[in-house]
Amino acid sequence: MKKLVMNFLIAGAILVHLSSCKKLIAAVYGGSDVTVPEFKMTIPKIYSVSPKEIPMGSYSFYFNLDSAVKANTGGIFGANAVNSIKIKKITIKIINPDADDNLANIDSVRVTLQSATNNIPVELFNIGFPDTYANTYDYTTANSPELVNYLKGNTIIYNVYGKMRRVTNKTLSMAVDATLRAD
Repeated sequence: MKKLVMNFLIAGAILVHLSSCKKLIAAVYGGSDVTVPEFKMTIPKIYSVSPKEIPMGSYSFYFNLDSAVKANTGGIFGANAVNSIKIKKITIKIINPDADDNLANIDSVRVTLQSATNNIPVELFNIGFPDTYANTYDYTTANSPELVNYLKGNTIIYNVYGKMRRVTNKTLSMAVDATLRAD
């Protein structure tokens, strides 16, 4: 009986030690902003507008969370110090806008994400654009989905969907920059 109680106390002490280490790391680390590599896409010339959302492409890239966290903390912390990753800011830019072809041609854009570690798509954002000239749109969210389980893998896949408001006279080049908050 003494051996059972002693083993239970030792196991409890180890568990408390491990959880307090995680709290200590969180207190010291404090989190950081991580910039995801910009991805670019091409929107072909649109000759007719569908009333429905259409797929606009699937894009994959390599992302190393451990390296990104180390780069933002001077090499002190890595991916294991991260408990949460959420979108902080998205910037969408039309690289070749003009008066007739810009973000106003696009009614909305929706982006989903999946990865090698989690292939169930999660919606990152669904943005509706105003019907006024713009070549850049900044989107800040307070209600981002939790992404840590997706970003611990190294292959990230974006699926982009859009709904056009009106036709375009040319091919549009779009760039998307994302800043994530890692805590």
